[in-house]
Amino acid sequence: MTLDTRFWKKYFNQYDVLNKLIPYDELLDRIVQLADVKNGYRILDAGSGTGNLSSRFKGDNLLITGIDYSMEGISLHKQKQPNAVLIQHDLTKPLPFAENSFDLIVSNNVLYTISRNVRGYIFREFYRVLKPGGTIVIANLSDNFNPKNIYISHVKSYIKKYGFFKLVIHLLSLAIPTIKIFYYNYLINKENRSGQYDFFGPDEQLENLREVGFVNVFPTEFLYAGQSVLNKAIK
Repeated sequence: MTLDTRFWKKYFNQYDVLNKLIPYDELLDRIVQLADVKNGYRILDAGSGTGNLSSRFKGDNLLITGIDYSMEGISLHKQKQPNAVLIQHDLTKPLPFAENSFDLIVSNNVLYTISRNVRGYIFREFYRVLKPGGTIVIANLSDNFNPKNIYISHVKSYIKKYGFFKLVIHLLSLAIPTIKIFYYNYLINKENRSGQYDFFGPDEQLENLREVGFVNVFPTEFLYAGQSVLNKAIK
């Protein structure tokens, strides 16, 4: 079986169920907080997917550029941000931008899908297109990743905020899209058994940033129910 355009459209239509999960919401909020966007910023969202992160940035005269390998993700992103510049691009290839093009680069849960053998090149490209004094905020799944922990954390947080009765209703509303997204992930893994995700070690991302020249690298934070490593660095 080959996964076609119709499959990816279905997959990305369900992907945004993550927006309803408190750990995911907290991760995106923390990225935005660390990004500290100013009016007029030029922002690159590397692996922008359906635009869940990009759509959270607020400010006057922002120029947001999203790049992603999936046209299906780009199509859904365009619905959220009609004015965003969206480009289909493979991150393992040279970024189609001049040096010092962006004030901010963000990337969430993307590079773990790419072999660590080529990650050094990707981080060097990030460094190249970021302006001096610019900021990069990047998060990736850690090597202890277990999606079950994310749902457990969500349930605990939700019941504290809203109570048991609302939790039951909430979980029922999530049941079908959650089942679908797990099924689609099963099909993706079945189709790509020859490839393996390279999850990040606790400080691997921090070291990647330092190795390409970032000198002001913030300590690693663990978010997404402890399943994601997050770093900020300034060029």
